[in-house]
Amino acid sequence: MKDYQNAVVKMIDEVLLLFREINNKNKDQSILQKHVTRLLEFNTNLKKFKKIQEADIKGIFIEKTKAKKEISANIYKLTGSLRSFATDNSNDLLYKEVAKSKSVINKLADLNLVSYAEFVINKLNEYKTELVAYAISDKDIAELTSEIAYFNELLLKPAQMRKEVKVATANIKALITKMLNLLSESIDNDMLQYVDTKPELYKKYRVIREIDDSQTTALSIKGTVVDADGKKPLPHVKVTAKFKAGSELADKVKTTSHIGNFQFKGIPDGKCTVIFELEFYDKLVKQIAVYSNRATELDVVMEKTINNN
Repeated sequence: MKDYQNAVVKMIDEVLLLFREINNKNKDQSILQKHVTRLLEFNTNLKKFKKIQEADIKGIFIEKTKAKKEISANIYKLTGSLRSFATDNSNDLLYKEVAKSKSVINKLADLNLVSYAEFVINKLNEYKTELVAYAISDKDIAELTSEIAYFNELLLKPAQMRKEVKVATANIKALITKMLNLLSESIDNDMLQYVDTKPELYKKYRVIREIDDSQTTALSIKGTVVDADGKKPLPHVKVTAKFKAGSELADKVKTTSHIGNFQFKGIPDGKCTVIFELEFYDKLVKQIAVYSNRATELDVVMEKTINNN
């Protein structure tokens, strides 16, 4: 999964853990429980697709190499008996057909090895009765046949796995969208009942609900906006970063989260003007410098506009 997706999944896991801890206290909230159960179902399915997405294709190639080595050794052993039989019966054509050396067999391409193995199996079956005296049994033929069948499966697996990974990746993207929508449209609203009745629980939920992807992508600016009076975090503040991109002026706009956080990525090195705007608060303008090797921290305090208390 992508870094942002991992950050979302981490947040959802923490949200579900919180609800498991407080489950007994919320039995009266059947609608909330219904939404949380649905979130859990989405998350369970996502983990299944994540496992498919992380399938070890490299492991398949290792197994294929091992199987190819075993098949080559078995073919060389069995063709030895065929060559001995051909010599005893003056069958020059058969001898030439199974005269490949061990090194030549080892170097055969995958499909060529399969074709040669199938040819050898046909010859073993053709002379099966006579080959009993040369220590070739039905079990030997069946063993090589089984090895080739398994090898053919291994040849197909990487393509099948890539297809499965592609489908899983699309399903993960869709499930993450569904989970984020379920949180923002339902569970976030369900939790509003606890703003006054259980403020600590609500605060804990809001903190957990923040998607922390600060470690997944290099940040340019990060910070928090609080109210000047109570020092409480201010959500929904419009934060505009103005900077120079090449010879042109550019800007990016963000909105603070429920706990007053904001962050910008991809702002080039240099001077940057950051503007904070919220209804009933004085507009705030800050001048900062941005560096490519670290995030500039900008924590600010906004004051209410006079006559709008």
